[in-house]
Amino acid sequence: MLKRFSYLFQALTERDSLSAKWVVFFGFVVAVALMFPQGLSVESDHAVGTVWTEADLYAPFAFPIYKDVHDYERERELSANKVYKVFEENQDVAEVQIDSLQRFFDLLQKIIDRRPSDAKDIDLALSNFPLQFRDSEWKTLWILRNVEQQRGKLSKYSFDKLRRDVLLVVNGIYLQGILDVRKSQLKPDEVIAKRKKTIEQIVPVNRFLDREELGKVVQQTFIAGFNGENDTVSIALKIALSFLTPNIIYQKEQTDREIQFAVDLVPRTEGAVSEGERIISKHDRVTPEIKLKLDSMRKAKEERGAGINTYITFAGKMLHIFSITWLLVMYFYLFRKRIYHDNGRLLLIFSLFLAVAFVAYLSVIVPSSFPLRFIIIVPVLSMLLGIIFDSRVAFYGTVVSSLLVAGVRGNDYGIALASLVAGSFAIYTARDIKKRTQIFRSIVYIFLGYAIVIVAFGLERYETFDTVLNQLVVASFNAIFSPIITYGVLIFFERFLKVSTELTLVDLSDLNHPILKELAHKAPGTFHHSVSVATLAASAAEAIGANATLARVGGLYHDIGKMANSELFVENQLGTENKHRVLSPRKSARVIAAHVDDGIELARKKNLPESIINFIPMHHGTMHIGFFYEKALRQKKNKNEVNESDFRYPGPKPNTKETAILLLADGVEASTRAIEDPTAEKIEANIESLIKLRLLEGELDESTLNMRDLSRIKESFLKILIGVHHSRLQYPEIEPQNNSAVKELEKPAPSKTKRSTPAKAAPDKRLQRTIENIDQ
Repeated sequence: MLKRFSYLFQALTERDSLSAKWVVFFGFVVAVALMFPQGLSVESDHAVGTVWTEADLYAPFAFPIYKDVHDYERERELSANKVYKVFEENQDVAEVQIDSLQRFFDLLQKIIDRRPSDAKDIDLALSNFPLQFRDSEWKTLWILRNVEQQRGKLSKYSFDKLRRDVLLVVNGIYLQGILDVRKSQLKPDEVIAKRKKTIEQIVPVNRFLDREELGKVVQQTFIAGFNGENDTVSIALKIALSFLTPNIIYQKEQTDREIQFAVDLVPRTEGAVSEGERIISKHDRVTPEIKLKLDSMRKAKEERGAGINTYITFAGKMLHIFSITWLLVMYFYLFRKRIYHDNGRLLLIFSLFLAVAFVAYLSVIVPSSFPLRFIIIVPVLSMLLGIIFDSRVAFYGTVVSSLLVAGVRGNDYGIALASLVAGSFAIYTARDIKKRTQIFRSIVYIFLGYAIVIVAFGLERYETFDTVLNQLVVASFNAIFSPIITYGVLIFFERFLKVSTELTLVDLSDLNHPILKELAHKAPGTFHHSVSVATLAASAAEAIGANATLARVGGLYHDIGKMANSELFVENQLGTENKHRVLSPRKSARVIAAHVDDGIELARKKNLPESIINFIPMHHGTMHIGFFYEKALRQKKNKNEVNESDFRYPGPKPNTKETAILLLADGVEASTRAIEDPTAEKIEANIESLIKLRLLEGELDESTLNMRDLSRIKESFLKILIGVHHSRLQYPEIEPQNNSAVKELEKPAPSKTKRSTPAKAAPDKRLQRTIENIDQ
């Protein structure tokens, strides 16, 4: 079920559709508006056992007293359980089947007798014969048909006896009744209503047979009638079962109508209050009976205000919610375009808002002596938004959710302030989180946020110590369970909705990850290339304000497809023969390009996030596989014989800043390694030319990189590559004063084997100190 929900979530959100955005937004507004309080008045806020501190309350008009919801539903359930399931006996079934059975025996007798005049009819009947008899059974039928009659009576095992007994059994079974449902679906001692035309009988279900019992009962009957003659019993059983079908049919629609009729007869009210009647006096305690009257009066007020006023009120609630959430949507549109243009992320955010609003709604409708408003899980939303997105999105989301909670609770802005402070503290603890266990350090901060507001309002309102203590106890439960819920929901989002968070990326960036360890083992050259590219990409992403962690992880996994044929890539061919020498240019190009599809297949098999899988095809875009394309052109006299599409990567082109950075980093790292005697000027010229080439080829057209970003990316690449390829100092030759030490230094060390290379002896201490000084 979770996988199906995941596929549905991805299917609904894969497009940047404006209409889908409006559907999500207005669906959210309507859903929350339905949770807003509906005409609540002061009399509904008093729980059973509290003291009425207002003036005496009189009924402004007559109204019925409604039963408690739980009691009313229990009565309806009991009434529904008393209704019998309705079954109808179909007499036509028995008549038709018995008539068909008679004709079957006539046909069977004709086949056994086989008169020459009936040969054609018999051959036709055999071709459409409904049953399959064994040879031994046909022989038994022939014997039964041709057995001699003794003393003017039928033989004990004659064909006519077989016919008579089968008809009697089938008719008896139909008289008993065959259910069209299994008895296991009914209660063992259940009683049903069996209807036959206008007559209804209430009978126990055990009186009838079902399909599971049918074969066993018929077989036992024939065994007793034929004294265990196996072939005879088998023949009779096959024939009888072929003409036995259910004739007691369950009538679901009639049963449902009977249940609905019985349920509708249960009264919703229990008495009434007259106009002017006193409901409760001042300083009286609220009893269950008085509470029912208070709730009934509230309901009556709502019903009296129904009609056009209800629609106006509901429209006002929607406008209230619209004004709160519209600011957040505009923030996404102006400053977080990646979220605004991703319907999946918008749906995820509004789903979290809806969940928090629903918990706030439950805190209103669930009767309790505890202050349930402090159990509303705003900190969960704050931490999730902070981990999945960033601190700013989390803070704005916390503000919006706090205002929504206040609205759902009837403009309770005290809890809004408490939720805002506790949520802000939760964001602080969840920002820059690198380990999942860091989530649990927020317990103290969430409780501190609630405690500050609770104590502040308690002092302002002169609340008792017990009241403040109860609020702190409930807030402590919120502080404890919010990180636990966050931890579990985060795993659900990552595993089933394929949402990649910073924690997911941090886990994947560990070089001890199984995929990276396998890459280092099977393709060490590719592994070191990937680490270098990841470093370049992360630095460049940080320079332009992109997601550096995402760029780094994408760099680490972008070439995992090379593990399938690692020896065909140059970085893994150290000390081995280049296998491309024996392949045609086209074949070599296809093999090289295949690492993209191999990588995607492996990534999906290993359940890598979709955001990481995107780096695999996009780090090459639709570029030429240049070396083999040029080689093919040189080999062909007619250049038109070379199909250019055979020498291109499948794409698509990079469509985010991070994937575009990786495309550039991959090319820069590979081309820089090919520079002889790299200098800062050569490296800079190489970076600049490669970026210009990718621009001219159009590989960056679908990304959001601008010229300022490209300039910063170039500077970032240059800084790192100069550090990697910096020139070494040439140590000057030293004229040591101790010639004997030099001679000793120049002596070849004794070789252990014939293949060992000569080694120099260690210099004396004075020469060693001289070299150390030069190094310093």
